[in-house]
Amino acid sequence: MNVQMLLVLLALALFSTLLLNVYNIILDQSGLVYDNIIYLQGHKIADRYFQRIEAELMGDPPIHYFNEIYSIYSNISESLTINGITYNTQIKSAYCDSLGNTPSADTLYQKIEIQMNCLSTSMDTLYIGTLTSPFSKVFFNRGF
Repeated sequence: MNVQMLLVLLALALFSTLLLNVYNIILDQSGLVYDNIIYLQGHKIADRYFQRIEAELMGDPPIHYFNEIYSIYSNISESLTINGITYNTQIKSAYCDSLGNTPSADTLYQKIEIQMNCLSTSMDTLYIGTLTSPFSKVFFNRGF
């Protein structure tokens, strides 16, 4: 009888350890999922800025001329809060060539770079569009 009781206690310890391990793995995976949701939201925010600039280039104020992109978007820092998460956004504009290279700048092309960061679910800083690899898009002067 004592051996059977000992086996039952060992089985309970084994199953409870397995159950705790499964819950721990699920918790880790849910953190990854929520961080990816935050990262995708950052992509949407960057796309929102690019679409806004394109709309302004088509004639929506405040941009009436192509050169105004540089003066308006040359160095902007904004914070945007969505679902309780604050996205700190930095936007830079620079003249560039048709490929986005800034050393051989041309006044017909401008590159907008967007970098942002926010706090992840584990309260670490999540960088979306980093300093070395920002979201970027090249705009060109269409002449209208």
